Amino acid sequence: MRKELKLGLFLLIVAGLAGLAIGYVNDITSPIIAEQIKQNKIDSFAEVYPGAEEVKDESSQYVKEEDGIVTEVNVAYKAGAPCGVIYTVEPSGYSGVVRTLVAFDIATQKITGIKVLNQTETPGLGANSEESWFADRFKDKTATQPLEVVKQEPVGDNQILAITSATITSKAVTEGVNTARQHYVDNFVQQ
Repeated sequence: MRKELKLGLFLLIVAGLAGLAIGYVNDITSPIIAEQIKQNKIDSFAEVYPGAEEVKDESSQYVKEEDGIVTEVNVAYKAGAPCGVIYTVEPSGYSGVVRTLVAFDIATQKITGIKVLNQTETPGLGANSEESWFADRFKDKTATQPLEVVKQEPVGDNQILAITSATITSKAVTEGVNTARQHYVDNFVQQ
């Protein structure tokens, strides 16, 4: 009985010290991790909308519950005037949410770029949605017309060639882009 109490007390002390050590390390690293996340976000904004002098999160003004998969709206500025809009959308793919950035240029009303930030799609298939060759399929598409996914070589300007054997993921990304596109048209295009 005494042996079990000693062992239990020893394990309690070791577990307590380990918990304190983990908490201490977390306190040291959490600001560094938060800064890296912020920098990655800024870098991603520059990737999908290059040339912006400043990007402001204006989600509180533009995102409403009924917008569904639109989770964030950032407005890009040049010389103090809005020049582009960068959306964060979260459509559902084959294995889960496909978190994507979609950027539009206000002057040309075209998509300047997209970037899949996070996804849990099938490796080698849907995971290819993160590749630049897939993102390039959306670049310079007009914001005034909905996009559609096709399995054959696109013949229309509004068609996106699906990733081979990953049509669900391709449709999910395109759904996210179309949702952002509609929000952009409703809020930023002069009618």
